[in-house]
Amino acid sequence: MIEISLKTLIDDYLKQVEVGIELFKDKIGDTRPLKAWREKMIPHQGKLSNQVEYQFHGIGCFLIFPDHEINFDFGPEGRYDGFDLWRLGQYIESCPEKYPEYQDKEKLKIDFEHAIEDGAIAKLDHPHCNLYYFTSAIDKRIIH
Repeated sequence: MIEISLKTLIDDYLKQVEVGIELFKDKIGDTRPLKAWREKMIPHQGKLSNQVEYQFHGIGCFLIFPDHEINFDFGPEGRYDGFDLWRLGQYIESCPEKYPEYQDKEKLKIDFEHAIEDGAIAKLDHPHCNLYYFTSAIDKRIIH
């Protein structure tokens, strides 16, 4: 079973990614901003709104909100519901007051590892994806 505080953190992280994707959709009319960037339809970095900036990197995007930052990678087929320990840690560092229980990085690591062991989160069986996903969001046949 996944720790409630870890589930809350991951849900919040993914919600913030979703906010960014919606802002991209409003700006470019598409929910595939990585493709738009690679096809030179949008610049490498810029503003999504008066308050949110973005910067693409490799297979992901860094979003700067007024009170926090989100760094995420796109998964296979443009998925954006993946996460990993490092990205969650970065998010916590940008808004430490939200997750005081995870100021101890070791607790975050232990809870994350338990979620893997318990089968609540897993990697896709895909050679180019190191992200984790809620197992409820992926087909059991493609879990790594």
